[in-house]
Amino acid sequence: MNYNIVYKDNQPFEILKEISAHMFANKDGSINQQVLGMYVNEVDGDRVLQRDDKFLICRTIEEAQTI
Repeated sequence: MNYNIVYKDNQPFEILKEISAHMFANKDGSINQQVLGMYVNEVDGDRVLQRDDKFLICRTIEEAQTI
């Protein structure tokens, strides 16, 4: 059983990393989107979800296709 799955709008996502949001904060408290995007790309994710003060770096789980 895989516990690294979270659902958002009925879409399943595999959680690749969980990291504190303050790691991507600018001096004024805003999030540095460019650095966050580079980190997501580095861990091969395609979505960032937020839970409390953590960012969940996720990969979308695609629906199975019948051939």
